[in-house]
Amino acid sequence: MKHRIKKRVCFSSLNIRIQEGWCKILSNYKTEDIKNFSFISHGGAGKTTLTEDVLFNAGIIEQMGSVDEGNTKSDFIPEEKEHKYSVNSSYFSFNWNNKQINLIDTPGYADFRGEVASATRMVESSVLLVDADSGVEVNTNYVWNIAVENNNSMFIFINKFDKEGTNFNEVFNELEENFDKSLLPITIPYKEGDEYKGIIDLLEETFIESKDDKEVKSDLNDTQQELLEEYKLSVFESIVELDEELMMKYLEDEEITQEELNNALLKGVLSKDIVPVFSGSALRNSGVKKLMEYLNKLAPSAAQRDNLKVEAEEETDEYETNEDGPFIGMVGKTMVDPYIGKLSIFRVYSGKIEKSEEIYVPRTNDDYRVSKLYKLRGSEQEQVEELIAGDIGAVAKLDELDTSDTITKEDLNIKIKPIEFPTPMLMKAAEPFSEDENEKMSAAIQRYSLEDPTFRVEYKKSTKQMIVRGMGTVHLDVVNDICQRKFDVGFKLEEPKVEYKETIRKKVSVEEKYKKQSGGRGQYGHVMIRFEPLPRGSGFEFEEEIFGGAIPSKFIPAVEKGILEAKDKGALASYPVVDFKATVYDGSYHDVDSSEMAFKIAASKAFRKALQRAKPILLEPIMDVTVVVPERFMGDIMGDLNSRRGKISGMEPQDGTQKIKAKVPKSELFNYATDLKSITGGYGYFTMDFSNYEKVPSETSEEIIEERQQEEEE
Repeated sequence: MKHRIKKRVCFSSLNIRIQEGWCKILSNYKTEDIKNFSFISHGGAGKTTLTEDVLFNAGIIEQMGSVDEGNTKSDFIPEEKEHKYSVNSSYFSFNWNNKQINLIDTPGYADFRGEVASATRMVESSVLLVDADSGVEVNTNYVWNIAVENNNSMFIFINKFDKEGTNFNEVFNELEENFDKSLLPITIPYKEGDEYKGIIDLLEETFIESKDDKEVKSDLNDTQQELLEEYKLSVFESIVELDEELMMKYLEDEEITQEELNNALLKGVLSKDIVPVFSGSALRNSGVKKLMEYLNKLAPSAAQRDNLKVEAEEETDEYETNEDGPFIGMVGKTMVDPYIGKLSIFRVYSGKIEKSEEIYVPRTNDDYRVSKLYKLRGSEQEQVEELIAGDIGAVAKLDELDTSDTITKEDLNIKIKPIEFPTPMLMKAAEPFSEDENEKMSAAIQRYSLEDPTFRVEYKKSTKQMIVRGMGTVHLDVVNDICQRKFDVGFKLEEPKVEYKETIRKKVSVEEKYKKQSGGRGQYGHVMIRFEPLPRGSGFEFEEEIFGGAIPSKFIPAVEKGILEAKDKGALASYPVVDFKATVYDGSYHDVDSSEMAFKIAASKAFRKALQRAKPILLEPIMDVTVVVPERFMGDIMGDLNSRRGKISGMEPQDGTQKIKAKVPKSELFNYATDLKSITGGYGYFTMDFSNYEKVPSETSEEIIEERQQEEEE
């Protein structure tokens, strides 16, 4: 930030100050009284500690918990207490100075980014925490972008100024370099030497001292006044620039009232043209009350949210956020408990819902009765009579509800755009610790996938493996721990098997006769079949060119069935055979001994004979991979993709990053999520989709065949 000192500016009467105190119970509130915001950050920036401060200051808890001691309101599940970091978002509903607050404390580690996507979709504002000692970190930019994409008004709280060596200007300048937004400092830290003393409110021109875990407000001394003067003009001009009329008055040296400044600041935050920046220490509960005061004043209310756009009968409709409209909500998160069932947390966008009413779910085209409604405070639920537009609440035991479901009343058939969750990048095979736990394990991970859209499960018939996808190794480890606790069954992770296939390269014709006579009626089937390769992706085709009744038409389906069953096991490594055509063109039959079984066996033997002559080869799945990384990593990534037998198909610059497209064998990608994180320090991500099958190189093919033979022997 450039500090320009041209004229004296006074903020002392700027009408931002909020009365001290709060109400624990706020009744008959309206949508305009609701403020929804989330805390987001890179892991370890102090969101959970900040949340404890807020709850303590609001009178919700009598004593602040500690992450290290595992007794905070946010981190209440055993896995969070054990690992000392958040896994799930925690929801808190309370009242602060006659405003109904819905606060969501989100996880900070990259493996749990899906929680941030959900939380920022349900709120109007987000507060980004930044560690004053570490500055902008890997996940800082990512969560910021998620919140901005979800149209949140943004605030920043720079935390941990109680650490030695922290410097406000250094962190602020780094934030300005990283974020394409106009940042406005409102509270700054004050230190004497390297000792943190408290914060200076640049707008109220007061000092809030942090002393013995308490805050004491006082007038500025000479040193603090001098520090204030460094920022005042820049802050003043930043506010004035938010309003064209004020800017003209300023340029013409006309008087600008405090009310005009106040309205401009409110307008700037609402239009997302400016981001207020606050400072403090959550560990010392310093600067937190001031942050909440300004959020209470500056953060848009639920009533100020942009109109909700929905899909309705091949057109788009809009609904205002108010209590008088039709009830419209969306499920933002689901939590599954083996004892209490499913808890569905949802946001009300329009109208209201009362307990014991029925809701309509367009996805299922069915109605369901809501017996009870809840507001949440971490692990605790408080029953309420109704939820109105702007509220965030929950309903229990409606198993039919899924995350991103639109919920309405009276068969209002509309759809809200689903939450965009990040694509899980790490793929593993989940195996039970013992064979008799296989069914129990499968049921457990399927149930858990209902509450975590970034954990995906798929059973592969071709490899007989349960494939799980997650955001990273930490994510999958936590899922394992949760399944063990909730459903009393865990799993081990192994490398997935690749779905190799086999095909033929040469056109061949074979003749096979199946003849068996052992007393009584015999067996007779005689076929002549032509096998020929087809283009990749063609699968299997079957035709018949029988003339003169050489094989009766009733036996032709048996010939096809024999090939269909035989092609599941190829000649090289027992993988399925694909991309070929079989044409039965001649043969013979016996009036008495021929049967469907005889022709089926003859066809299968003909197929196996043809494989030996048709130059079979192995095919491997190729994936379309898109990798997005900062430009400085482009060379390393391209080299790594080449080492994985990848073929670069394109590059596209994108806002300081490079989008690299490549085709890569699937067998080379199972650990790519971990390797990419290592190469880029966590700044890169990728997506992949199936592309096609291609021939396996000869050297690799020999290794695969040898491994397959060893597996079958074992």
